[in-house]
Amino acid sequence: MTISHAVAGLSAFLLVAGVQAAEYNFSFDVPYGQYERQFKMKTPGDGTLSCTVFIEKEYRGEKWVPAVILAAAEDDAEDDTLFLSSSTEPNGGPRTFHLRTFNQAKPVLDKTLWEAPDEKGVYKMAVSWYANGAIGYQYGIYASWQEKQFVEKPGFSTRHVSVHASGVKGSALCYVHTK
Repeated sequence: MTISHAVAGLSAFLLVAGVQAAEYNFSFDVPYGQYERQFKMKTPGDGTLSCTVFIEKEYRGEKWVPAVILAAAEDDAEDDTLFLSSSTEPNGGPRTFHLRTFNQAKPVLDKTLWEAPDEKGVYKMAVSWYANGAIGYQYGIYASWQEKQFVEKPGFSTRHVSVHASGVKGSALCYVHTK
């Protein structure tokens, strides 16, 4: 079974289960030291934003780490936000996944979640939002996902999700599933 067959099967299952799904495909080329929002969507009900990322090139320097970032935020300024990101070390180091949360622009959580060999710049990340305020997050390399984890009480309600890029060239195929 190819990945496209699996995606088509999952989409059909979710449609029958009463879940709405939308696909977003975009390319980005963000120079070193810059940070650009690629996608933003308001978050009605419960849902998930999941992306498969394909990195072609990383732009490196002394201060900024090239990364793609998923955010679940309450406010437009993203002062109350969960950020899930992934980056590699220079010269072919492992791919690392990071989680950071902020309340009123002050850091609350900042942790490294997982390291794995980089699979030619292909990886996956997802954030889920729930009516009870919890935020789920998940990440993986190529075709496998790590177990979903949660921030049960982030200190804010998710009002939008977004995708950002900094210092990278590539593309992302993202799905939004909402109930």
